[in-house]
Amino acid sequence: MSEKKAEEKKDVKKEAATESMVAKEKAAKLQAYLVQEKISGIEMHKAEDAVHSHVFRSNLPLRGQDLPFMILVDDSVYTLIQIEIAARIVTAEKKPAVTSYLDGLNNEYRMLKYNSDEAGNLLLTCCIPSGVEQFDPSLIVALVNQIQGHLEAVYPDIMKHLWADGAAEKKG
Repeated sequence: MSEKKAEEKKDVKKEAATESMVAKEKAAKLQAYLVQEKISGIEMHKAEDAVHSHVFRSNLPLRGQDLPFMILVDDSVYTLIQIEIAARIVTAEKKPAVTSYLDGLNNEYRMLKYNSDEAGNLLLTCCIPSGVEQFDPSLIVALVNQIQGHLEAVYPDIMKHLWADGAAEKKG
């Protein structure tokens, strides 16, 4: 019985080591692509768990603003791109109206998901299936560029809705 448990522990450790290699391999591929394509301004940081995920951070220039964004690569079969569109703007009072507006955007642009977090930050997230074999750094960068183009088109309307909801609250 103890042999079986020892064997199970070895399997768990081996699986954990394999998983951490997935994150490292994906991060190394993305880092190499950025260097190869001479894309600067994106810095890799180890995530809090430091073994199972890496975060690439930068800012997305948009209409005179620099929107913080991150690319999260981890042991999962996904890669996450997340952009902070506005910081601490979605108050509890604004949440219902903003959520309704964001639901409309989410229905229109199905691959992109708009939401607000507990701190009231307005976020745009794009989740891409990409295990090690399917991980394509050029696709990740192309999607960031596509998202930037998308935001160029919708950002003024988003901000109009965010500020209009605040103005209506102050008047009422």
